[in-house]
Amino acid sequence: MIKQLQINNFRNYKDVRLVIPETDHNVIVLYGNNGEGKTNILEAISLFSEMGGLRRARYDEIINRCSSDDSWSVVLHTEDCDFFTGYTRQSGKRVYKINGAPARNTAEFLKNHCILWLTYEMDRLFLRSPADRRDFIDMFGAVYSRQHANNVRNYEKLSKQRLKILKNYVTSPRNKDVEKWLDILEGQIADFGIKIAKTRIQTVEKLEAHQINDGFPAFKNEMTGLLETSILSEGEPLQIEAYLKELRDRRERDGFAGSTTMGPNKSDWKVLYVEKNIDASMCSAGEQKMLLSGVFLSFVSSHLRNDERRLMILLDDIVTHLDAEHRTLLFSRIRDFMRKHVDRVSVWLSGTSKELFSELKEDAVFFRVHDGLLEEVNYESKIYG
Repeated sequence: MIKQLQINNFRNYKDVRLVIPETDHNVIVLYGNNGEGKTNILEAISLFSEMGGLRRARYDEIINRCSSDDSWSVVLHTEDCDFFTGYTRQSGKRVYKINGAPARNTAEFLKNHCILWLTYEMDRLFLRSPADRRDFIDMFGAVYSRQHANNVRNYEKLSKQRLKILKNYVTSPRNKDVEKWLDILEGQIADFGIKIAKTRIQTVEKLEAHQINDGFPAFKNEMTGLLETSILSEGEPLQIEAYLKELRDRRERDGFAGSTTMGPNKSDWKVLYVEKNIDASMCSAGEQKMLLSGVFLSFVSSHLRNDERRLMILLDDIVTHLDAEHRTLLFSRIRDFMRKHVDRVSVWLSGTSKELFSELKEDAVFFRVHDGLLEEVNYESKIYG
């Protein structure tokens, strides 16, 4: 687990080191007013995940705007290694190091660790775009399947190449060399597309099979889309020729639309609230939050039973609008995770007030976030309210 977190020139932080004291608990609470940088701390940790961080921000956006320095860096000191990642605007590249030695990516970190997050901004996930819901499922999929994130990146890269070619293809005379190149691209796109869709289907099946119902709403869920329908109806394996034919037949349509009209980029995640038999998007704001929290905790519970890697859970300002009953349920579940898997799980929570986490006062380390600084605070201290 993280023993120290060092951040340099990152968002509103100049040079900050957060030291986690030796304790039997791996629950860290960050509290402070809005805009003080609590989410930035969690984002720094999330950059070591497969999915590009909880904000999915461009690397140059992360650089401290008030600094003359043109770079940022984050170091995670664990019990095993020091993991470094950073970015310089001059090179335009992100770099990685392990114990000071250059590394290609975060693969070494992810051999023994994985990261999941739930943020306040996700509260209305069921009302947002299908792309946001796909990102949510892909976060789980990247933990469930080590190749999933890479498959998604390759699919997106190849699809952009295909659309760039199709932009001219639809207005130019047919060229055999272009046709051959499209055939090659579409073969790769179909391969990655099927892998992505299968992982998502398996992930949502896993969510439903291992769901937590003690206080959280029961749900059914599925991935929907033309590709998913084909996979589920054709049996195993999906005939890739049928997918390739669709891509070939849709070349003109995709070229004019500027979008790939069939593939995992058009899929959606649908959730049914079982008690009322209605789609999650039709539920109240409170019901949607409970559904999402239940889905998230279901995956965490399943992961801890089936994956030996250490898990870092980042919960950004998700308790502020939880009712007292479900806040207690969430904290109870956290304590349960810690009791059963004390050496394999750490939980980072953020909120505007330490009183929101009073039920964890015996189980957590508290840090006050203020003016770009972090200060460990005894929960009973009255100095900071």
